[in-house]
Amino acid sequence: MGDPVKPAGTWFGYPTCFAVWEPSVIRDKQFKVGDQFVVTPNNSYSDTNCEGKATPPRLSFQAHSAPIAAAFDKAAKNLYVSFHGSWNRRPATGFKLVEVPFKKLDSGLYDPVAPPDSNKGYTDVIWAKDPGSCTTAGLQSSSCWRMAGVSVRKSVPT
Repeated sequence: MGDPVKPAGTWFGYPTCFAVWEPSVIRDKQFKVGDQFVVTPNNSYSDTNCEGKATPPRLSFQAHSAPIAAAFDKAAKNLYVSFHGSWNRRPATGFKLVEVPFKKLDSGLYDPVAPPDSNKGYTDVIWAKDPGSCTTAGLQSSSCWRMAGVSVRKSVPT
């Protein structure tokens, strides 16, 4: 997630630098969740370049979750994010709505409650029972959905 307060010229690394989600699968260097790395280092870019030039994510999501829309609740304590999902990775992921707890900082800005090196910064609200069954050919006839938006009701009817 980017910081909306920073100028539009901020570079978050893509498509050169990627954020670590599961450090245990990277064997050549010690990483934490949210650290950035280069898939194929070359003369222009290395993991060090990412650390020095790219702005790392404040909170990371698993690759291919495809967060596509977000909305805060009325009190701005929770951000609801729809994950459009990815059917063509193994295992499939996404196809859900998550709740990300936020806190208001002394500066007046809002920040996720989870630390930047957490891969547990959100809670699943609703999700596809079996994301692996969500295939491109069967999306219309399966029990899966691909959420494309989220909205939060501002008031509850009485």
